[in-house]
Amino acid sequence: MSGTTEVDVRAALAGGDLPQRVDALGFSADDAAEVRAAAAHVLGRPDDLAALEQAAGRLVARIGVLPPRNGADVWEGLPADDGVLPLLALLATAPVVAGFHASRGVPSDVSAATLADLGQQTRVHRLVHGRFGLGTHAWESGYVWSGALYRLGRLQFDLERRATVEGTGQEWVLSTHIPRGERLLPEDVDASLAAALPFFAEHFAEVPAQDVHCRSWMLDGRMSDLLPGSNLASFQQRWRTYGMPGLGDEDALFFGFARQGAADLQAVPAETSLQRAIASVWRSGNHWLVVDGRLAP
Repeated sequence: MSGTTEVDVRAALAGGDLPQRVDALGFSADDAAEVRAAAAHVLGRPDDLAALEQAAGRLVARIGVLPPRNGADVWEGLPADDGVLPLLALLATAPVVAGFHASRGVPSDVSAATLADLGQQTRVHRLVHGRFGLGTHAWESGYVWSGALYRLGRLQFDLERRATVEGTGQEWVLSTHIPRGERLLPEDVDASLAAALPFFAEHFAEVPAQDVHCRSWMLDGRMSDLLPGSNLASFQQRWRTYGMPGLGDEDALFFGFARQGAADLQAVPAETSLQRAIASVWRSGNHWLVVDGRLAP
Protein backbone atom coordinates (compact mmCIF):
# COMPACT_ATOMS: atom_id res chain seq x y z
CA MET A 1 0.00 0.00 0.00
CA SER A 2 1.34 3.41 -0.85
CA GLY A 3 1.89 5.91 1.94
CA THR A 4 -0.16 8.61 0.17
CA THR A 5 -3.23 8.20 2.36
CA GLU A 6 -3.28 11.01 4.89
CA VAL A 7 -4.97 10.80 8.26
CA ASP A 8 -6.43 13.88 9.92
CA VAL A 9 -5.54 12.90 13.47
CA ARG A 10 -7.31 15.89 15.00
CA ALA A 11 -10.54 15.03 13.21
CA ALA A 12 -10.20 11.37 14.11
CA LEU A 13 -9.78 12.13 17.81
CA ALA A 14 -12.43 14.84 17.94
CA GLY A 15 -15.10 13.07 15.91
CA GLY A 16 -18.52 12.48 17.38
CA ASP A 17 -18.25 8.79 16.55
CA LEU A 18 -15.15 8.36 18.72
CA PRO A 19 -16.97 6.37 21.46
CA GLN A 20 -18.27 3.89 18.88
CA ARG A 21 -14.85 3.49 17.26
CA VAL A 22 -13.22 2.96 20.66
CA ASP A 23 -15.77 0.29 21.57
CA ALA A 24 -15.25 -1.45 18.22
CA LEU A 25 -11.53 -1.79 19.00
CA GLY A 26 -12.21 -4.03 21.99
CA PHE A 27 -11.41 -1.74 24.91
CA SER A 28 -12.81 -2.52 28.34
CA ALA A 29 -15.15 0.08 29.85
CA ASP A 30 -12.37 1.46 32.10
CA ASP A 31 -9.85 1.65 29.29
CA ALA A 32 -12.40 3.15 26.88
CA ALA A 33 -12.98 6.03 29.30
CA GLU A 34 -9.22 6.57 29.55
CA VAL A 35 -8.86 6.55 25.75
CA ARG A 36 -11.55 9.20 25.34
CA ALA A 37 -9.97 11.35 28.06
CA ALA A 38 -6.51 11.02 26.47
CA ALA A 39 -7.92 11.99 23.07
CA ALA A 40 -9.55 15.09 24.53
CA HIS A 41 -6.35 16.02 26.37
CA VAL A 42 -4.05 15.74 23.37
CA LEU A 43 -6.28 17.98 21.25
CA GLY A 44 -5.08 20.88 23.41
CA ARG A 45 -1.38 20.02 23.01
CA PRO A 46 -0.17 21.15 19.55
CA ASP A 47 3.29 19.59 19.87
CA ASP A 48 1.90 16.17 20.78
CA LEU A 49 -0.68 16.42 18.03
CA ALA A 50 2.03 17.18 15.47
CA ALA A 51 4.04 14.17 16.67
CA LEU A 52 0.92 12.01 16.33
CA GLU A 53 0.40 13.24 12.76
CA GLN A 54 3.94 12.17 11.89
CA ALA A 55 3.55 8.78 13.56
CA ALA A 56 0.23 8.24 11.77
CA GLY A 57 1.94 8.92 8.46
CA ARG A 58 4.61 6.34 9.23
CA LEU A 59 1.96 3.83 10.25
CA VAL A 60 -0.01 4.25 7.04
CA ALA A 61 3.15 3.94 4.91
CA ARG A 62 3.74 0.43 6.29
CA ILE A 63 0.28 -1.00 5.64
CA GLY A 64 0.49 -3.82 3.13
CA VAL A 65 4.30 -3.96 3.07
CA LEU A 66 5.49 -7.57 3.27
CA PRO A 67 7.07 -9.13 5.18
CA PRO A 68 6.06 -7.19 8.29
CA ARG A 69 8.80 -5.93 10.58
CA ASN A 70 9.18 -4.61 14.08
CA GLY A 71 7.46 -1.26 14.35
CA ALA A 72 9.63 0.47 16.95
CA ASP A 73 10.86 3.05 14.42
CA VAL A 74 7.29 4.30 13.92
CA TRP A 75 7.36 5.80 17.41
CA GLU A 76 10.60 7.77 17.21
CA GLY A 77 10.15 11.22 18.72
CA LEU A 78 7.19 10.32 20.90
CA PRO A 79 7.69 10.54 24.68
CA ALA A 80 7.72 7.48 26.91
CA ASP A 81 4.25 7.93 28.35
CA ASP A 82 3.07 4.34 28.91
CA GLY A 83 2.33 4.18 25.20
CA VAL A 84 -0.69 6.48 25.38
CA LEU A 85 0.33 8.63 22.40
CA PRO A 86 1.09 5.58 20.22
CA LEU A 87 -2.29 4.19 21.23
CA LEU A 88 -3.97 7.35 19.95
CA ALA A 89 -2.09 7.14 16.66
CA LEU A 90 -3.21 3.54 16.25
CA LEU A 91 -6.77 4.56 17.05
CA ALA A 92 -6.70 7.34 14.46
CA THR A 93 -5.36 5.06 11.71
CA ALA A 94 -7.54 2.01 12.41
CA PRO A 95 -10.02 2.94 9.63
CA VAL A 96 -7.17 2.94 7.11
CA VAL A 97 -6.15 -0.58 8.16
CA ALA A 98 -9.78 -1.67 7.96
CA GLY A 99 -9.90 -0.20 4.46
CA PHE A 100 -6.87 -2.26 3.46
CA HIS A 101 -8.55 -5.37 4.85
CA ALA A 102 -11.64 -4.61 2.78
CA SER A 103 -9.52 -4.09 -0.35
CA ARG A 104 -8.26 -7.64 0.13
CA GLY A 105 -11.77 -9.01 0.54
CA VAL A 106 -11.25 -9.82 4.22
CA PRO A 107 -14.63 -10.38 5.94
CA SER A 108 -15.65 -7.55 8.24
CA ASP A 109 -15.86 -9.82 11.29
CA VAL A 110 -12.26 -10.98 10.78
CA SER A 111 -11.13 -7.38 10.33
CA ALA A 112 -12.92 -6.32 13.52
CA ALA A 113 -11.50 -9.21 15.55
CA THR A 114 -8.01 -8.44 14.25
CA LEU A 115 -8.11 -4.74 15.10
CA ALA A 116 -9.61 -5.47 18.53
CA ASP A 117 -6.13 -6.62 19.51
CA LEU A 118 -5.54 -2.97 20.44
CA GLY A 119 -8.09 -3.20 23.24
CA GLN A 120 -6.80 -6.63 24.22
CA GLN A 121 -3.23 -5.40 24.55
CA THR A 122 -4.39 -2.43 26.62
CA ARG A 123 -6.16 -4.79 29.01
CA VAL A 124 -2.94 -6.80 29.30
CA HIS A 125 -1.01 -3.61 30.07
CA ARG A 126 -3.38 -2.82 32.93
CA LEU A 127 -3.13 -6.40 34.20
CA VAL A 128 0.68 -6.32 34.22
CA HIS A 129 1.32 -2.73 35.30
CA GLY A 130 -1.84 -1.80 37.15
CA ARG A 131 -2.55 1.27 35.03
CA PHE A 132 -3.80 2.40 31.64
CA GLY A 133 -1.37 2.29 28.74
CA LEU A 134 0.02 0.26 25.86
CA GLY A 135 3.42 -1.37 26.24
CA THR A 136 3.22 -3.33 22.98
CA HIS A 137 2.90 -0.46 20.50
CA ALA A 138 5.86 -1.79 18.48
CA TRP A 139 4.00 -5.11 18.13
CA GLU A 140 0.80 -3.36 17.07
CA SER A 141 2.51 -1.16 14.49
CA GLY A 142 4.81 -3.90 13.24
CA TYR A 143 2.28 -6.69 12.86
CA VAL A 144 -1.39 -5.98 13.56
CA TRP A 145 -1.40 -2.60 11.76
CA SER A 146 0.76 -3.95 8.91
CA GLY A 147 -2.16 -5.67 7.24
CA ALA A 148 -0.27 -8.98 7.32
CA LEU A 149 -1.76 -10.33 10.57
CA TYR A 150 -5.29 -11.63 11.14
CA ARG A 151 -7.14 -13.17 14.03
CA LEU A 152 -8.90 -16.33 12.91
CA GLY A 153 -10.78 -17.59 15.93
CA ARG A 154 -8.54 -18.36 18.90
CA LEU A 155 -5.22 -17.71 17.15
CA GLN A 156 -3.55 -14.98 15.11
CA PHE A 157 -1.47 -15.57 11.99
CA ASP A 158 0.76 -13.35 9.89
CA LEU A 159 2.73 -13.75 6.69
CA GLU A 160 6.46 -13.95 7.35
CA ARG A 161 9.65 -15.08 5.68
CA ARG A 162 11.34 -17.83 7.66
CA ALA A 163 14.23 -20.19 7.19
CA THR A 164 13.22 -23.60 5.92
CA VAL A 165 13.35 -26.49 8.38
CA GLU A 166 16.44 -27.75 6.55
CA GLY A 167 18.08 -24.33 6.78
CA THR A 168 18.72 -24.23 3.02
CA GLY A 169 16.88 -20.99 2.31
CA GLN A 170 13.78 -19.01 3.15
CA GLU A 171 10.09 -19.44 2.42
CA TRP A 172 6.78 -17.77 3.19
CA VAL A 173 5.02 -19.24 6.20
CA LEU A 174 2.15 -18.32 8.46
CA SER A 175 3.54 -17.41 11.87
CA THR A 176 1.20 -18.29 14.73
CA HIS A 177 0.52 -16.08 17.76
CA ILE A 178 -1.49 -16.93 20.87
CA PRO A 179 -3.46 -13.98 22.28
CA ARG A 180 -3.68 -13.90 26.03
CA GLY A 181 -6.99 -14.57 27.70
CA GLU A 182 -9.20 -17.43 26.68
CA ARG A 183 -8.40 -21.07 27.32
CA LEU A 184 -6.45 -22.82 24.58
CA LEU A 185 -9.12 -25.44 23.91
CA PRO A 186 -8.01 -28.08 21.36
CA GLU A 187 -11.18 -27.71 19.31
CA ASP A 188 -10.67 -23.95 19.05
CA VAL A 189 -7.05 -24.44 18.02
CA ASP A 190 -8.18 -27.02 15.45
CA ALA A 191 -10.60 -24.53 13.94
CA SER A 192 -8.03 -21.73 13.76
CA LEU A 193 -5.35 -23.90 12.19
CA ALA A 194 -7.80 -25.33 9.69
CA ALA A 195 -8.81 -21.83 8.60
CA ALA A 196 -5.33 -20.31 8.33
CA LEU A 197 -3.82 -21.54 5.07
CA PRO A 198 -7.09 -21.30 3.09
CA PHE A 199 -7.68 -17.75 4.37
CA PHE A 200 -4.30 -16.47 3.25
CA ALA A 201 -4.47 -18.41 -0.03
CA GLU A 202 -7.71 -16.56 -0.80
CA HIS A 203 -6.75 -13.07 0.31
CA PHE A 204 -2.97 -13.08 -0.39
CA ALA A 205 -2.77 -15.43 -3.36
CA GLU A 206 0.40 -13.75 -4.64
CA VAL A 207 2.28 -14.75 -1.47
CA PRO A 208 1.95 -18.55 -1.25
CA ALA A 209 2.56 -19.66 2.34
CA GLN A 210 4.14 -23.11 2.50
CA ASP A 211 3.54 -24.07 6.12
CA VAL A 212 2.40 -22.91 9.55
CA HIS A 213 5.11 -21.88 11.99
CA CYS A 214 5.17 -21.05 15.69
CA ARG A 215 7.97 -19.75 17.91
CA SER A 216 7.00 -19.78 21.56
CA TRP A 217 8.03 -20.81 25.05
CA MET A 218 4.86 -22.93 24.97
CA LEU A 219 6.64 -25.27 22.53
CA ASP A 220 9.26 -26.17 25.15
CA GLY A 221 9.05 -29.97 25.40
CA ARG A 222 8.83 -29.84 29.19
CA MET A 223 5.33 -28.40 28.89
CA SER A 224 3.92 -31.83 28.08
CA ASP A 225 5.89 -33.51 30.88
CA LEU A 226 4.87 -30.99 33.54
CA LEU A 227 1.22 -30.58 32.54
CA PRO A 228 0.22 -33.92 30.98
CA GLY A 229 -3.24 -33.95 29.47
CA SER A 230 -3.58 -30.16 29.63
CA ASN A 231 -4.58 -27.80 26.84
CA LEU A 232 -1.03 -26.43 26.78
CA ALA A 233 0.40 -29.93 26.47
CA SER A 234 -1.97 -30.62 23.58
CA PHE A 235 -0.83 -27.40 21.89
CA GLN A 236 2.86 -28.22 22.36
CA GLN A 237 2.45 -31.69 20.89
CA ARG A 238 1.06 -30.35 17.63
CA TRP A 239 4.41 -28.98 16.53
CA ARG A 240 7.50 -30.53 14.96
CA THR A 241 10.25 -28.59 16.70
CA TYR A 242 13.54 -27.68 15.05
CA GLY A 243 16.40 -25.21 15.09
CA MET A 244 18.19 -23.51 17.94
CA PRO A 245 16.04 -22.55 20.94
CA GLY A 246 16.43 -19.26 22.78
CA LEU A 247 15.88 -18.20 26.37
CA GLY A 248 12.18 -18.00 27.22
CA ASP A 249 12.13 -16.98 30.88
CA GLU A 250 10.84 -13.48 30.14
CA ASP A 251 7.98 -14.89 28.09
CA ALA A 252 7.11 -17.45 30.75
CA LEU A 253 7.11 -14.74 33.43
CA PHE A 254 4.93 -12.45 31.32
CA PHE A 255 2.36 -14.99 30.13
CA GLY A 256 2.36 -17.18 33.20
CA PHE A 257 2.52 -14.56 35.94
CA ALA A 258 1.54 -11.28 34.21
CA ARG A 259 4.83 -9.74 35.29
CA GLN A 260 7.67 -7.97 33.50
CA GLY A 261 11.10 -6.79 34.50
CA ALA A 262 13.62 -8.10 36.97
CA ALA A 263 12.36 -10.83 39.28
CA ASP A 264 13.80 -13.52 41.50
CA LEU A 265 12.57 -16.39 39.36
CA GLN A 266 13.25 -19.01 41.99
CA ALA A 267 11.14 -17.15 44.55
CA VAL A 268 8.20 -16.01 42.42
CA PRO A 269 4.91 -17.04 44.11
CA ALA A 270 3.14 -19.83 42.21
CA GLU A 271 -0.57 -20.37 42.78
CA THR A 272 -2.00 -22.05 39.66
CA SER A 273 -0.97 -25.37 38.15
CA LEU A 274 0.64 -23.52 35.25
CA GLN A 275 2.57 -21.22 37.57
CA ARG A 276 3.76 -24.17 39.64
CA ALA A 277 4.92 -25.95 36.48
CA ILE A 278 6.79 -22.87 35.28
CA ALA A 279 8.36 -22.26 38.69
CA SER A 280 9.49 -25.87 39.03
CA VAL A 281 11.87 -25.37 36.11
CA TRP A 282 13.34 -22.23 37.65
CA ARG A 283 13.64 -23.78 41.11
CA SER A 284 15.61 -26.64 39.62
CA GLY A 285 18.11 -24.09 38.33
CA ASN A 286 17.02 -24.35 34.68
CA HIS A 287 15.45 -22.02 32.14
CA TRP A 288 12.42 -22.03 29.89
CA LEU A 289 13.20 -22.06 26.19
CA VAL A 290 11.63 -20.38 23.17
CA VAL A 291 11.34 -23.06 20.49
CA ASP A 292 10.56 -23.05 16.76
CA GLY A 293 8.02 -25.48 15.40
CA ARG A 294 6.16 -26.39 12.23
CA LEU A 295 2.87 -28.23 12.22
CA ALA A 296 3.52 -31.93 12.66
CA PRO A 297 2.42 -33.99 9.60
